Amino acid sequence: MRLNLSERDDIAACVRDARPRLGTDDSLVVVIRESGDSLFAAQARAAIAPLAIEAAPVTRINAVLSHNGARAADVEAAISYLETALSTTGQILEIR
Repeated sequence: MRLNLSERDDIAACVRDARPRLGTDDSLVVVIRESGDSLFAAQARAAIAPLAIEAAPVTRINAVLSHNGARAADVEAAISYLETALSTTGQILEIR
């Protein structure tokens, strides 16, 4: 499952709200678009690992941070990888 965040979203609340919709052994990939708000980006980076620990072992939580100028195909490839990487959780892939 993919969760697209905007800089007004509370990452922890959004992830916790999405988890009941997931099945056992599912993956949640949080997609974070680069914005002018560096505090939001820092909070999102800091939240992924603790949220992944909280959800383990039932759900894997990872993130893709898409920087301005990143190619859409590269972002999609990163999301696809994280959705299928069964032993990966708590990771952030930054696409520039």
